[in-house]
Amino acid sequence: MRHRILPMVCIAALVALMPTTAANADPDEETLESDLADAIEAVADAEEAVAAAEHRAEELSVQITETQALLDELSGDLDEYAVYLHTEGDLRTTAALLSAQSPDQMVDALTFTGYLADERAALVQEAETLLADLEAQTEAHTAEVEAAEQALADAEDAAAELEDQLEELRADQAAGPGSDGGAPAADPVPRNGDGSLPSESCTEDDPTTGGCLTPRTLHVYNETREADFDHYVSCYRSGGSGEHPQGRACDFAADESGFQNSDASGSDKTYGDQLAAWYVNNADALAVEYVIWYRQFWSPSSGWRSYSGANGTPAGDHTNHVHVSVR
Repeated sequence: MRHRILPMVCIAALVALMPTTAANADPDEETLESDLADAIEAVADAEEAVAAAEHRAEELSVQITETQALLDELSGDLDEYAVYLHTEGDLRTTAALLSAQSPDQMVDALTFTGYLADERAALVQEAETLLADLEAQTEAHTAEVEAAEQALADAEDAAAELEDQLEELRADQAAGPGSDGGAPAADPVPRNGDGSLPSESCTEDDPTTGGCLTPRTLHVYNETREADFDHYVSCYRSGGSGEHPQGRACDFAADESGFQNSDASGSDKTYGDQLAAWYVNNADALAVEYVIWYRQFWSPSSGWRSYSGANGTPAGDHTNHVHVSVR
């Protein structure tokens, strides 16, 4: 029974696996890696099922060959015995009857002669029945071998598809969010005569929270608005680490109304992609230190690379807002 169950287990596993990636329009790297690991395991299970099915087919073939040889031998013996009974049986039976000392011995002699013939006939019939059963099993098992091979092909296709998706995702991550949608270039921040950035502190009013910003961060905020990125934004935040308490960072919500507790999608995702790309394209002019958006981190020295927040939430993974820090 195990050989017949394995192919169906593999097919069921693939059916459960494949819709997961198809239904997810924007699978993340962790999900794809997990799905790929499951798909590779499904391939291994399918390979085992094919090997088991093929081994069973080989066993049936050997049994058929051996049973056919036995049937041929028994049939030959029966033929020879039939000739023997025809040519010598009466003489042997007569001799056995004449030598009998009692009626019971005479009956035994007749019964034994018939028994030998019946026994050989029964053996031949048994071999014929076994051969027919083995041939029926072989015919039925052919479908199981085909199912196991199809399950393996499906598993390999699913794994290959996931590998392609993972490679595509990693390529997209390396390339970053993409186009900034043609947003106008930003006016550069003020610099010293030698091109260096002047030292600044949190001296300007933050129009988003009532806190403070550095002059450069306020300039970045104003230029972002001038470029028509007008969704909800929050900059200064007291306490904690990072650039927010220093007035050197802003968070621009992907949703127009504010930070949502869900990953941005559709037009909100496009908005975030374009804003992040705009900051990268204008990084030198705006003195951008780094950008975080949709589980990706960008800095002038590293380019885009994978990023994962501490708590795995939309806020922590920056999938609901674009973060920009200013030098």
